[in-house]
Formats: sequence, structure tokens, C-alpha cells
Amino acid sequence: MKYYILLLGILFFITGCDKENDLEPSFLEKEWFKLQDNPDDRVQHAAYEVYVTWGIPVFCNDTIGSEDRGSDHYGNPIVYYKVLDLNYNLNNPSNINNIQSKHISLIREDADKLAGIEFVDKIFFPAVPEVFHIQSILLLDSIYEEQYGNKTLKKMHQAMETLAIADIPLIAGMSHEEKVERVNELVTFLSINYLAKNPVAELETFKRVSYDPATQRSYYGMMVRKPLYPGYICLEPARWEVYGFLDYSRSNYPYVTDPDITNWRYQIVTEDEDVEDFIMAVVSYSKRDFEAAYAEYPKVLEKFEIMRGIMESIGVELK
Repeated sequence: MKYYILLLGILFFITGCDKENDLEPSFLEKEWFKLQDNPDDRVQHAAYEVYVTWGIPVFCNDTIGSEDRGSDHYGNPIVYYKVLDLNYNLNNPSNINNIQSKHISLIREDADKLAGIEFVDKIFFPAVPEVFHIQSILLLDSIYEEQYGNKTLKKMHQAMETLAIADIPLIAGMSHEEKVERVNELVTFLSINYLAKNPVAELETFKRVSYDPATQRSYYGMMVRKPLYPGYICLEPARWEVYGFLDYSRSNYPYVTDPDITNWRYQIVTEDEDVEDFIMAVVSYSKRDFEAAYAEYPKVLEKFEIMRGIMESIGVELK
């Protein structure tokens, strides 16, 4: 009896499968980031040549493609548009109740688009290590970030599927040296993002250089000035390089123009600002030039050497 029941179950299973609908495409297989050549379109052809060389697509429009997905219940066509959304990034915790909104302006002139494509091809891509894993580039006229009604222009922004680079019409008119400087800013930006997700022990070593073992206090965020009263916690007036920094904070109304340094008053930068300053220095200066410029400041030289090692470890080519 059990044999017949089992046989009947198998029969129902086979005949049931015969009645299922044919498999339909899932619409997930389209390769949005695979560029196609168009010899009749100068911009598309230039972008395609860069794609062949580097394997990274370069776009001048945030809408990078469309797809017909049938029709709705009323017979109206359903068209899906693939858009590079700069406001979406899983790696950014601020996406939870995000109050920052990115807005963009596209490049109008083909000449500027071609100049932007050449910029990333000849200067930017050769300077970028593979560990950054850039999926695509979006070239733009401008990006601005809006928060509580305040607008802030941005030179770049890294989203989930693209690295957006702004100011392309401006970059088109730059000298080679100015373009290299902009690339250094981009590499610094990408390096900061990478190290935030992939921290290395050497970063803690870097930060401990600007530390006072006697008081067991870090210099970050401290005021440099004459004490306001006995017991007031601050650092003795001196240039910021003495404490191992390349710059000072612009907050708290700094006063650093008096010929007498003992009258100076300023605040030390934050950890993030310090890391950014030294990454920018490492990618911008040769070791020889930097050591010559800061020979009198041993803490600065020590931090530069540590950061140089960090950048070399992630594949950034240095001067």
C-alpha cells in the first residue's frame, strides 16, 4: 500500500511540474557597467576606449541606461531607468534618517566631457591603487550637499556604485600641475575612506606621536596659548609643527599673526583632520623635499614617515 502511495505522489509531482509557467528573465542579468562603443559619438567613443584600457566605465550622466520591462495592468509600457544615486551608500551610517541630500549639475559641453575623460585616463587612474575598487566614475559640473537649508559645494563624492568627480569644466582649463594637485586631493579622499573601513595598526602609532607622556594627554583638540589662570590646561605657545602638526584649526578664533609667538592662540586639529593633512602631504611631496621643508620639526618628520609607509602598504605610488 505504501508503495502505491509513493508512486502516486511521484506522479502528481511530475504532472504538476509540467503545468508550471516557462522560466522568465529576472531582469538582473543586464550589465549596466559594461560600456558599448559608438564611433559616431565622440564622448561615448572616448569613454569606451578608457573602459577598454582600465576596465572602469566613465559616465557623464547619472542615468546610465534603460530597459523595457513589459507593460502594466493597463497596457502602459514599463521602462526601468538605471540611475547612479549619490544619496545611497550602504557603507555610510548616516543613511539611517539621512538629512544630507546630494544634488548635481551635469556637464553641458562635449569639449568639457572629453577633457574630463582624458583627465581620469591620463592622470587620475594611473595614481589610483587597485584596492580602492572603483566601480565607475561619474563626471559632473558640480555637486552640492544640502543640510538644514545650507548648501555646500563638494569636489567629489563616493557613493555605492560610483565615484563622482565635480568641477570638470574647471579642471578642463587647469594646467597639468593643477590637475595633478586635484588628483592628489582625490587620492587623499579615497585613502581616508579606505582606511576608515580597513584600519591599520600604524595609524595608532601615527597618532601617538602627538602625545605628551608626562601628562598622558593627546595633543588633539587642545588649546595652544598662555594659561588663563593657574591650572588651566593648555599647551605652551609654539608653532603647530612643534607638536607634530601641519596646520591648526580655524575654530575658536585663532590668533597667529603676532610677531611674538608667546601671544599666539589657536586650537590643535582633530585626529581626522591630522590624518587628512599628512596623507595629502605624502601624496604631494617627495621625501627629500618634505624633509628639507620640515627639518626643524622632528615630530612632523616622524609622522610623515609613518604615513608614507601606510600609503605604500595600500599601493599608492609616491614621489
